[in-house]
Amino acid sequence: MLAELMIANAAFKVIKTTLSNGKEIADAGSALTKYFGASQAIEQKAKLGTGDVLAAYQAKQALVRQEEELAWMLNKQGLLGYYKYQQFREEFYKKQKVESKKRRAKQKALEENLSLAVKVFGTNFNYGCRRWSISLL
Repeated sequence: MLAELMIANAAFKVIKTTLSNGKEIADAGSALTKYFGASQAIEQKAKLGTGDVLAAYQAKQALVRQEEELAWMLNKQGLLGYYKYQQFREEFYKKQKVESKKRRAKQKALEENLSLAVKVFGTNFNYGCRRWSISLL
């Protein structure tokens, strides 16, 4: 949990610096990706209840504070700044879900193929052993 929070904090500092220098949110693309990934990992661990409860609570509170500060900075920068950020975040999460589903489907297909191969090989191997033992008699 602490590692994810450190990643989120570092990425947030980069985002904050980018916005303070008058640049657009899109200029901090890699930092946004790291921030989203870390915040998503923190939320997942908090939902699953893995790790320290106090650390999970503090990490979630830090993310809430950072989100509020980011919303303020983006709204100050432009009228639709925070709205654009939320759209970007939604799109990012949708892509993550699609990629995750693809990985799970690919993994499931691989497991099914391996299972089938083991069954076919086991049947053929068993049949071959029986033929070989009969020929020895």
